[in-house]
Amino acid sequence: MPPSRDPDFLLAMQQELETFIHSLRHPIVVEDEVELFDLTAARWKLTVEFGKLLFEAWNTARSIARRVEDVAYRDRGRIGVFTRQPGGRETGTLEFRNFEQAGKAGRARAGDRARFRKEFISLLGSEYSGWRLEHVSHRSDLEHSFSTWYTRGLARQGRTGWAFLGVAESETPAAMDAILAHGLIWLDWLRAQSQHATVAGLKLFLPPAAVRLSVHRAALLNNRAVQAEILEWKPGNDRPVSIDIKDFGNVETRLAPRRQGELLVNAHLPLLQECVGDSLDQMDFVADPFGNFTSLRVRGLEVARVEGQINPQIYFGLEGNYRKLDETNRGESRRFMKQVLEVRKARSQNKSHEYYRLQSERWLESLLLQDITRIDSELVPECVYPQVPAFSAADRGIIDILGVTRRGRLAVIELKVHEDINLPVQGLDYWLRVKWLQDRRQFHEHGYFRDVELSDDPPLLYLVCPAFRFHSTIERVIRYLDPAIEIIQVGLNDQWRGGFQVLFRRATRTTR
Repeated sequence: MPPSRDPDFLLAMQQELETFIHSLRHPIVVEDEVELFDLTAARWKLTVEFGKLLFEAWNTARSIARRVEDVAYRDRGRIGVFTRQPGGRETGTLEFRNFEQAGKAGRARAGDRARFRKEFISLLGSEYSGWRLEHVSHRSDLEHSFSTWYTRGLARQGRTGWAFLGVAESETPAAMDAILAHGLIWLDWLRAQSQHATVAGLKLFLPPAAVRLSVHRAALLNNRAVQAEILEWKPGNDRPVSIDIKDFGNVETRLAPRRQGELLVNAHLPLLQECVGDSLDQMDFVADPFGNFTSLRVRGLEVARVEGQINPQIYFGLEGNYRKLDETNRGESRRFMKQVLEVRKARSQNKSHEYYRLQSERWLESLLLQDITRIDSELVPECVYPQVPAFSAADRGIIDILGVTRRGRLAVIELKVHEDINLPVQGLDYWLRVKWLQDRRQFHEHGYFRDVELSDDPPLLYLVCPAFRFHSTIERVIRYLDPAIEIIQVGLNDQWRGGFQVLFRRATRTTR
């Protein structure tokens, strides 16, 4: 049976799904790539009853009912949820999305998955001749956090076995991003189940586009706890290519100079004061680290920006719909900002409005920046940098918050407001970049921590999230990470918008 969920968790999931469905222009619900209902032409409801979240949809011809267990993924305008039919034991997946996203795309993805699985199993049979393939499956399993994105199994010869996962190149970026976390969860489950075999390690079969990120992350695993192998392969290739994790390349990273952004804020401040008027004290000014613009935000949501130094111009609106401020629309800009201020607050009367829903992690970030010592009294409140860009080759990474302890130890603070199986692994990306910059004494040079003597100790990694939104597998993933990475989980209250409270703070240990 799936783990029980407390009422707050179910109510929060209900609110998230209702808000998302209402935000879609033409919502439909899909199960196993089959459209069940056009929700614009059917009735539906989400209710919490007797400790369960139920989704029901019906029209004059038929009806369905599903128990919603958990959110499976959030990806590019879609939300998938793990479900069970009334009285059923099997876990399925419902997906809510726009009508335009269905049809050919869904059928093509189902066909791609079927072809991949067939060729992948054939490859394994030839690559590991004489090995037994066990537990091979691609079905989702909520109870154990197994995803339909991957074909998984165990290759065993005698008393030695290897866990394996493969993913098709047609899968979503979210599937590529999360494969290491899912692989470690699968490995951990096999080790717990395999009484007659030693599961030595994990083999991940990845398309070329997914290799780089997974290799850098795999380099931060504890090789005493798990042997990991990354193999580049896609259907049509004769054999997979084993990637040398130690010799794949570094994460050479560069920072944007901090001083440029600070100077620009000072230059733009008088213009912003004129634009905002009496609402100034309810907004935050955030410098673009590259010195290109100053962002004006309401609890993390950007509502205006000023660009240019010689002849600065103000643009207002939400991202993707900016308008240049002039005499003809000054009243419109004031009304827009006033509405955002009315909606985007803890006791909002319209929590389904996009002004309330958008950029929730940036909202949380804005609260933490007011007093970072509430996360940990060891953090220095004067040395906190939000949204730090750290570039590695062609990849752009944005560190949620970069801070430092009173003893000079760097701190990477990663935020999440929704449950995410991939949280600890994503935190590795930013930890690795900060460690690379630390080793090369780059922070002082670029205007960070100017008056702080930085320690040579490895950075701390804080994972901050509403307490009940930490995924149940987080400690199972963390146990396989390099012991040099000290991870601190910070669990917040669910109603953090009205003022956050730390419910727990604990160091999560890796296997040594």
